Amino acid sequence: MRKILIVFSCLLITFVSAAQSRWAGAEVFVESSFTGANGDYAPLWLTANHYGLSSVRTASNYERVSLVRPIEVDSGRTWRLGYAADIAVAFGHERTFIVQQAYGEIAWKVFRLTLGAKEQPMETCELPELSSGAMMSGINSRPIPQVRLDIDWFNIPFTKGWWRWKIHGSYGITTDGRWQESWHSPETRYTSNTLYHQKALFWQFGRKDLFPFTYEIGIQMATQFGGTSYNVKTTRLNDQQLTTIKHDTGFNAFWQALTCQGSDATDGSNPNSAGNTLGSYLMQLKYHGERWQARAYWERYFDDHSMLTVQYGIRDMLIGGDVSLPSNPYLSAAKFEFLCSRNQSGAVYHDGTHNIPDAMAGRDNYYNHLLYSGWQHYGQAIGHPFLTSPIYNTSHELTFRNNRVRAWHIGLSGDPSDEWHWRVLASFTNNWGTYSKPFDDPMRQHYFLLEATYKPHWGYGWQGTLGLGLDHGPLLGNSQGIQLTVRKNIIH
Repeated sequence: MRKILIVFSCLLITFVSAAQSRWAGAEVFVESSFTGANGDYAPLWLTANHYGLSSVRTASNYERVSLVRPIEVDSGRTWRLGYAADIAVAFGHERTFIVQQAYGEIAWKVFRLTLGAKEQPMETCELPELSSGAMMSGINSRPIPQVRLDIDWFNIPFTKGWWRWKIHGSYGITTDGRWQESWHSPETRYTSNTLYHQKALFWQFGRKDLFPFTYEIGIQMATQFGGTSYNVKTTRLNDQQLTTIKHDTGFNAFWQALTCQGSDATDGSNPNSAGNTLGSYLMQLKYHGERWQARAYWERYFDDHSMLTVQYGIRDMLIGGDVSLPSNPYLSAAKFEFLCSRNQSGAVYHDGTHNIPDAMAGRDNYYNHLLYSGWQHYGQAIGHPFLTSPIYNTSHELTFRNNRVRAWHIGLSGDPSDEWHWRVLASFTNNWGTYSKPFDDPMRQHYFLLEATYKPHWGYGWQGTLGLGLDHGPLLGNSQGIQLTVRKNIIH
């Protein structure tokens, strides 16, 4: 522990020195956060959507130092540069020394290349502090180191700016293999060195300088592939023996992840795409007013090919709306969201055979996978936190035991003055477990947060945030908790 604190102090001095150099636009802050609660777990909204820098335990804290130069500092230039070194020493977390962000990125015109672990924002999401999250790629888990190429919004020729495109793609590797090995219970599945791929394409229609409405539609997909799966048990192999499977990591594996092809060692006579492939469709309609803005949005998640089309209907979705109001001391922004993940293509699954050729592609089992440890990183869902993350499993199994959810969520925020900011979150969920292991009775679980941030004029870069969280229900239990976070901006 002493060595860690010495390294932590040396890095702090290095960060401060670097920020004082000729690299204009760099920001340096130090931050301390403490969470205390009763019950079995800390309240959800003191834990979820913190990019994984949080703990579900009832007592935890971290000390953090961050040097960040946002690439947006160079927004008026053709060539742009951004980087970050963001580390923490934590107690009561899954790890003691945490590299939260470490990346560098360079951009030329609409092209941007990012190398490393970066807290990426949610796609087509505004007012993220009021959101419950996103189904495919949210802000709930630790960033995954990757090489990512973005092509930002560019005009389609001959459309005079009325039609624009945006594209990105990346390859990376998860870093939680050692944590999975130490955390999982004996004879349960875990993975190491799992590779990661993500891609997305978005279209935007409209010109807000001529007409106040714009419409966006897009698709994003991701794949977990490669690496090694341990303690695999499947009916297509030998039920009496746990098997270790080392997946292909050659060029062909990267190509199959990109094109959604290939198969896994356990697929047998019914091959599927290699790895754990998933994604979502997204749409949003935005009103760009002079004094206020409004938006309606929709996300449709799919866990395999059965939900790529509307063959099984559109019953599962995340749908919401938000509004940003003119400056006033009462209410600045409001958001409402509804989530349903209960259907999952239906309750019946059957591969076609010679005797029974009819195939039914139901029971998608969101976020779970036969070979991989699910759509999680360090135990937290990469997607939506309402689908109960494996970190809550007392059995220490790396599986999502509750992915059939129906939920309503409200978020409000206000700025009574330029020194004060507040937000309120209220979420009401019904939970059915999974198709294979349903709960005896549906469980109702409610989550609440009341939070205030104070940035005093006299504080010279100091700010403090106090959050009060409350959970009620049998899924995660009843708990009340407090979270105090103090930040000091050294250079801004």
